[in-house]
Amino acid sequence: MEDTNRLKKRKDFTKTYKKGRSLNGRAVILCYRKTTRPYYRVGFTVSKKVGKAVVRNKVRRRLKEITRLNSEAFLPGYDYIFIARSKAKDTPFEKLRSDVLNLAKKVK
Repeated sequence: MEDTNRLKKRKDFTKTYKKGRSLNGRAVILCYRKTTRPYYRVGFTVSKKVGKAVVRNKVRRRLKEITRLNSEAFLPGYDYIFIARSKAKDTPFEKLRSDVLNLAKKVK
């Protein structure tokens, strides 16, 4: 994933949480909002409820890989934040992928 497509700053996360909308999936929650940028940005939140650092990093890496491989599923001009639920650590990669893509499709 390119650096321009990553949501990094705390203020961008808080804006998306406060002004955006959310969709619920089995393993992840998607918060999104419309922006004026000509590209999309993606951020990830994996809390300590999911597990210890090794587990959280594994879940984050899987989510990043899913968004990298399926970049065409995301609309330009949106900020997306994927919040991992505790189920995400036990979810197989393909089910996690379908969950993320279903949520991204619902934004359209």
